[in-house]
Formats: sequence, structure tokens, C-alpha cells
Amino acid sequence: MNQDAMGTITPFTESVRAFCRWAEGDLLPGDVQMAVARRHLARLYAQALDLPQRDCDWGDEAAKVSHKAWSAMFKRFGALPVNYYSESTAPLDVSCGETMLGDLADDLADIWRDLKHGLNLLDGGNADAAVFHWREHFIIHWGSHAASALNVLQYWEQRQPRTWA
Repeated sequence: MNQDAMGTITPFTESVRAFCRWAEGDLLPGDVQMAVARRHLARLYAQALDLPQRDCDWGDEAAKVSHKAWSAMFKRFGALPVNYYSESTAPLDVSCGETMLGDLADDLADIWRDLKHGLNLLDGGNADAAVFHWREHFIIHWGSHAASALNVLQYWEQRQPRTWA
């Protein structure tokens, strides 16, 4: 991987590691975690926009995250003060008016799984496969979860009582 690509990938990798440490660590009381989640997701989303394109295979099957690990993460995130939310089924169709049910725990667990898979590839010595996985899954999967989660986290934050000094 060339030096220019490393300049983009290094900050993103640090953000992925920080998100995974937070997700896998001891979760503090839920209200605090909402702000922490919002910061992590905003940083990851912004940095993912600059990930370079890679032509690569999907990498090692051993790098995949098990359903059991995902389920444990889903359960952990279920302790947050928000779980279900509504979302438009067709956000570009203004007249649609149909909504679907979203789940913040599912969003965060899916994001964690996609990021952790790439981190496993990277730590296994396959940096190109990691970047390919992160970028492609951002486009087709975890980016949508992050955008939905950010919307919910922002909405939740706006409705919290304010204390002005």
C-alpha cells in the first residue's frame, strides 16, 4: 500500500479500533453512551468517505465475525435508552409516507461486525482486503446503518433537557 493511501487509512483504522474497544468494553450508563456512539459514528462515516478503492478478493473466511459474537454485541447495545425507531422506506420519494421499523442495537451491532471483520483482515496481514471490505461494506451495508443511527442519536440528543450556566 502506498504512502498516500496510508494517510487516509491510518486515521480510519484508529477510529475503527476506538469504536471496537468502546463496543467491546464496559458500557457506562446509557445516556452517556448515546453521545459516545454519536461521536464514533460521525467520525467513522466522515473518514469512510475518503477510503481508497481497492480491487481485492474478500479475504480470509477466518476473519469473519461469528453470529454468536454479533448476537452478544446486539444484546449489549440493547441496553441503550433507545431501541426501535421509525424510518422512511423510500426517503427520496416524498409522497411515499410509508415507514419501517429500525433498531439502534441492530445498527450498531452490524456496524461493529463489518468494521471488526476488516480489522481482523488487517491484523491478519491483509491490508488491501481490509480496505476493500471496509469501503465496499460502507457503500452496501454499514454506511446505511450508520446514517440511520446518526439520525436517531441526533434526534435523541435534541430532546434531552438542557442546563444553561
